[in-house]
Amino acid sequence: MNAEKAFQRFFQGKSGFPRYKRKKDQDVKCYFPRNNKTDWTVERHRIKIPTLGWVRLKEYGYIPKHAVVRSGTVSKKAGRYFVSVLCEVEDAKPNVSLQSTGIGIDLGVKTFAVCSDGRVFQNINYTQKVRKLKKKLRREQRSLSRKYENLKKRGEKSATKRGANIDKNIFRVQKLHARLANIRLEYVKFVANEVAKTKPRYVVIENLNVKG
Repeated sequence: MNAEKAFQRFFQGKSGFPRYKRKKDQDVKCYFPRNNKTDWTVERHRIKIPTLGWVRLKEYGYIPKHAVVRSGTVSKKAGRYFVSVLCEVEDAKPNVSLQSTGIGIDLGVKTFAVCSDGRVFQNINYTQKVRKLKKKLRREQRSLSRKYENLKKRGEKSATKRGANIDKNIFRVQKLHARLANIRLEYVKFVANEVAKTKPRYVVIENLNVKG
């Protein structure tokens, strides 16, 4: 369905030629549309996925129980399964009283962000927790690289065969990558939430290539 939509947009001149995704073990997704009325029924601690049936949720409260679910996608990342659903909810416009002035944000390298009201958000990569995880990740990556080098030394035929220890090492590397990504994403959400709590009328930010 996604490929058909992408090619239709390409032939209509709305977008470029579709780029194919490289399928890997750590990023497997499955799309489920809603075909029956009982599909995608949401309760407090479980959800009914088409074909799979009732599946227990580890986290509560993220999916609204009274919303109409149109479709959903089940994905697997670093040994964990996630479900994301497309819901229909009523559009509620909140009444928020904003301040008369705005806020400026300066992105940095040593500090994550410096706000014009004096608040400074430190870089999460310099904390002790992230440094320990990055050190552990380097150790696991070196171990995985040595395993592949040993396979190459044995011969070209055995280099294509992965053993159980290599799969275990790949899984450990995937878990560390996912944990670091979750920590960084959560910190970005925390900073954005703190800025939004001040209720500025507008936000000014640099138009720089920070990633570069």
